[in-house]
Amino acid sequence: MLMNEPLPALLDAIDAGDDEQAERAALRLTVADEPGLLALAQSDDSDRRWWAVRGLAVCGGPQAVPALLASLDDKNAGVRAAAVMALAVLHRHLSAAVEPHLREAARLLADEDGMVRQAAADTLAQCADDAVPALAEVLFQGTHQGARTRAAAALRKIATMKAAAVLYPLLNDANHMVRAYAYEGLDEMGLLENILVTLQ
Repeated sequence: MLMNEPLPALLDAIDAGDDEQAERAALRLTVADEPGLLALAQSDDSDRRWWAVRGLAVCGGPQAVPALLASLDDKNAGVRAAAVMALAVLHRHLSAAVEPHLREAARLLADEDGMVRQAAADTLAQCADDAVPALAEVLFQGTHQGARTRAAAALRKIATMKAAAVLYPLLNDANHMVRAYAYEGLDEMGLLENILVTLQ
């Protein structure tokens, strides 16, 4: 391998602890580097796993999705956060491969680490209508109030009619933060004073 190739350059930067150089190398990764990144995601070193996930966000195809899903359970919070954010990136051009797994991303709304919880909420918001069923499940079937609050906040950001249909019943939710996000989301969409009618 030539050292100007992106994956060897990435590994060198990781070993040197040079995040800026690692990011430059990561942005040059191509689909040809995916097998190496999938192997790197199994490393015992959390920095290498983090950069593997970062790299898969850049160049990963459908085969990267199972590796990212496995990384949602990584013992390192940074890797978990990076993995869920990578799913949001892949969703932009591989929505059919990512959408069936958004409930797994929604699990991280209740993660023990605040950075991971926020990354999960941001990811689900970015996945827009595809994430609404997973968010609705958290809100109507879940009991973790922090996760329910973050799910409502994500729906507010999605701000579509599909999200609004979930927000309406939350106006009377027992959780005051859920109620607040529902109110704010519907108000911002101009729907608070209207009745949601999809069919005559």
